[in-house]
Amino acid sequence: MVGTYWIYFSLMKWFDRSWVGDLLATAAIGNYVPGYSQIIKYVASNSGSVAITITAVETVIGGLILLGILTRIGAAVGTVLALNLMLTFVFCRCPWTQDFPMIFWFYFFPIVLNAQVIFDRSSDALGLQSVVRKVRFSSKPMKRRNTTTSESNAGRNAPPLV
Repeated sequence: MVGTYWIYFSLMKWFDRSWVGDLLATAAIGNYVPGYSQIIKYVASNSGSVAITITAVETVIGGLILLGILTRIGAAVGTVLALNLMLTFVFCRCPWTQDFPMIFWFYFFPIVLNAQVIFDRSSDALGLQSVVRKVRFSSKPMKRRNTTTSESNAGRNAPPLV
């Protein structure tokens, strides 16, 4: 679910990024997190390159999580990106924050889901990491147990030695 979230939102920007600049400019004007609005203003002035970078990062995060390759690293980057999106778009006096609970959960939910992927041991059960782990552990030679002749013949109906 987390991987499809990131892939979905990256696909929205791969084909049309023209709306990202206006969205960031509006968020920069209305953001009331101290110091963060200046960062958003700078980012909004470079919205073209920022949109491409964020789109690529979202695609990589979604791909890593969906394919099970470095899932925890992908989820950690996803958590940071989701936190950044929440600080940018939730805490501002903007038209979309009229329905604050919906907007808050829309951006808070990915933080929780990405954190769950980081801390849950089953997150890489079906991915490439588990395959590598199984191959690595199955290639170790088995240790032999030291046995003496009398121990190896104990309990067997071996003919007496003459």
